[in-house]
Amino acid sequence: MPTTTMEPTTDGVRTAPPSRGRGHALREGIAVGVIGAVIAMVWFLVVDLAVGMPLRTPAMLGAALFHGVRSFSAVTITAPLVVGYTIVHLVGFVLFGLAVSGLFALAEREKRVLALIFMLGCCLAVLFGAMVYALAQWLREAITPWVFLTGHVVAAAGVVAALVYFHGRLMRRFPESVQ
Repeated sequence: MPTTTMEPTTDGVRTAPPSRGRGHALREGIAVGVIGAVIAMVWFLVVDLAVGMPLRTPAMLGAALFHGVRSFSAVTITAPLVVGYTIVHLVGFVLFGLAVSGLFALAEREKRVLALIFMLGCCLAVLFGAMVYALAQWLREAITPWVFLTGHVVAAAGVVAALVYFHGRLMRRFPESVQ
């Protein structure tokens, strides 16, 4: 049984789908990362606006990341903190998007990799939960874990939706990959 995904043709001969190439995976990874980052940023902006302190979350996270600050009362919302953290946040999401896109490009050629991606996703979800807990302990006063977790779950849903859009045919074949 062949391990690559084969496409039937009109003459009944099965052929491998065309390779999308490295450039496509790069563009897709950047798009997936930016989608996730923007969704998380918009979520936190809405939450910050609701409490009457726009850009509070990126300023607090920037102060914690760059200066080790643990209390929001010690933070002044400044452009360098907000822009600096926004860049770190965007780069992190884009790197994640590139990694996931690369794995999905590999799964297009070798469908068994899709099951590995699912297992890796489960492990990353547990790791992310631990990170949220640790961050909530660190920044207890400024960011509640549920707001932080909800923002990133919504961002993850956006990333998954983008991946389903880019790889719908592959996602429909997921049950075959676990056999």
